[in-house]
Amino acid sequence: MNEQIPIVSVTAEQSTITGSVENFIHPCKPEREHALLFSESRIKTHQVIVSLDAIYPIQQLKLTLVNDDEIKKIETLSIDFSLNGIFYNRVVENKILDPETTIIPFSNESARYLRLVFPATGADAYGIQDLRLFLGDGLIVKEETEWTNAFLRYEFWTGADGIFSFNLNGDDTLGASSDSTLFIFSDTMVGDVNPSNGLRQSNRMINNSFAYYDGTTPVSSGLDFVYGLTDEQIPKSPFLPDYYLGFPANNLLDSDGLNCSFDPEGLLTNEANGISWLSPNTDHLELIADFYQAVALKDIYLWNFNEIPDLGVEEFELLSSNDGINWTSLGVRSIQKASGSQEEPMSLRVTLTDLTCRYLKIRILSGYDSNRVGLGKLLFLDSSGNPVFAEITATDQIPEVTGNELTGRLWLQDGIVLGDYFYCFPLLVKDEGSLFRVTRIGLIKVPIVDSRIDFEQAVYRSTPLMSIAPDGGEIYFGAGVMNHTSEDGYIYVYGYKDLNGRHLVVARVLADEFENFNAWTYYDGTGWSSNPVHSAPLIEGVSPELSVTLIPSGAFAGKYMLVAEQNTTSGRIVYSLADHPEGPFSPFQLLYEATEHVTLRGGMTYNAKMHPHLSSYGNYLISYNVNTTILSALVDVNIYHPRFIRVIEVKKP
Repeated sequence: MNEQIPIVSVTAEQSTITGSVENFIHPCKPEREHALLFSESRIKTHQVIVSLDAIYPIQQLKLTLVNDDEIKKIETLSIDFSLNGIFYNRVVENKILDPETTIIPFSNESARYLRLVFPATGADAYGIQDLRLFLGDGLIVKEETEWTNAFLRYEFWTGADGIFSFNLNGDDTLGASSDSTLFIFSDTMVGDVNPSNGLRQSNRMINNSFAYYDGTTPVSSGLDFVYGLTDEQIPKSPFLPDYYLGFPANNLLDSDGLNCSFDPEGLLTNEANGISWLSPNTDHLELIADFYQAVALKDIYLWNFNEIPDLGVEEFELLSSNDGINWTSLGVRSIQKASGSQEEPMSLRVTLTDLTCRYLKIRILSGYDSNRVGLGKLLFLDSSGNPVFAEITATDQIPEVTGNELTGRLWLQDGIVLGDYFYCFPLLVKDEGSLFRVTRIGLIKVPIVDSRIDFEQAVYRSTPLMSIAPDGGEIYFGAGVMNHTSEDGYIYVYGYKDLNGRHLVVARVLADEFENFNAWTYYDGTGWSSNPVHSAPLIEGVSPELSVTLIPSGAFAGKYMLVAEQNTTSGRIVYSLADHPEGPFSPFQLLYEATEHVTLRGGMTYNAKMHPHLSSYGNYLISYNVNTTILSALVDVNIYHPRFIRVIEVKKP
């Protein structure tokens, strides 16, 4: 604090400047030498832009005027602050200046650009003898060009949407040491870029990729990008959506196709592809639900196959087990056909008495059709009325993937390293008209071998982490993950609820229960619920990728810092603070305003987040994504790769 802030330029586009700007801004300039004169403005004011090399909190400005009878005195001054040189806010209005030196205090407001505005009269010259800015309390924000340029690539991997980082030793706390960092990306461009004009040529888009960073070398030379290859050596996504597509049994417990999640009153669509289970009607056809551990079940709700009601189940036997080997029959049930309506109520409720089991089997005895048979949805509730999730499999299913399912792809959200495994929460995305829609959130578990992830051995699982609340809000988890096990044993998984804005939500689970979704709980505003739809909004205006990080020391010691891009695509990189992982969170504070929406054709930015282990105490590395609304503009290599900024706490004396 109180240090002088270096000035990198002084300009006045509408005025004539007399004097050496280079000498005027020199840090060793004597106060009484090398003045600047401003004259002949083409508008009614002189507007002098003072540019800094970063965003600084400004304590005060010291302005000394030229003491010469031939030079007009500046009598009043207005000052505007800007973070990006595009949008300015007035902080001083018509300040009356001392004839010689004026000190103007500020409340540590941040700026990278200052616009000094004062009246212009005729051909009169106005003189500024000296201008000095002094550092205040707060945060310095710099563009981290070394990191940004490291992701500006001209061959093979040439850009991607989305970025998350992981310390492969499992320690993602602030400033943790790392010899190997994993980056994951979503939609990715692979090909070549013409170095003379910066245009991509012969690029192929795949839906996800990843990279490694050797932390012992500069990032400019330490990145190694990886993606899959077909037998013909054509680039392909390393993580594929096949497990989730078509008519698999795992469709039965997700929320896609229902107007309300985990609710017996939910209504089912009459579209089945990607939503329901369908199988050849073979002998010994069974569905098996694994609840991860023994649970006390009370009710089972079944929606029959609704797209073609004649393909529904007619009769089934229900069986339970605690070991998956020895089964106890719970009786035979009949289930009526669905009607095929667009909003189909559940077809059958089965109430159980004093049943505790780990496994439940539905043995299909008959269907209304002799060739194919299917179910629409299933819902399990425990003795407290809470939803119970399961990993559900079938002895058979229709294998073909057709129609819109062929557009399915995985976009990668945040994740975590636990032991020798990397986990992440992919979004299953499908086309919907000219747009796209997220239809579910999965879990990918990948072994780590020799500080690399073996993506060909990835295991894909279903989750209850996308849901529709009774108020119509859509809830998505996986936008940010915080490993808090060293503090309270929990992993916190953040997400958002889309309803009249985008609101932060949070779930948590003990580390050794991470894969057991019945052990997850969701913050409901006062406590932790077992039902995801009870998730309470914590702060409005977050982005679909974000971070929450415990800050152990410095200006924010003991606080949890949320970093996001406000309202997803505003260009406003913001942070919020809380005393607890679940909040309450303070109002957003602005860190940085991106400019790519102005400088790039169709440019847009979104999804800011901190990278904790690549940061250090009081020095935070933050990224944001850059894309375009104009498809043809993707040929520009400057579009579609992450940007980085560095946020530095001002040291107090």
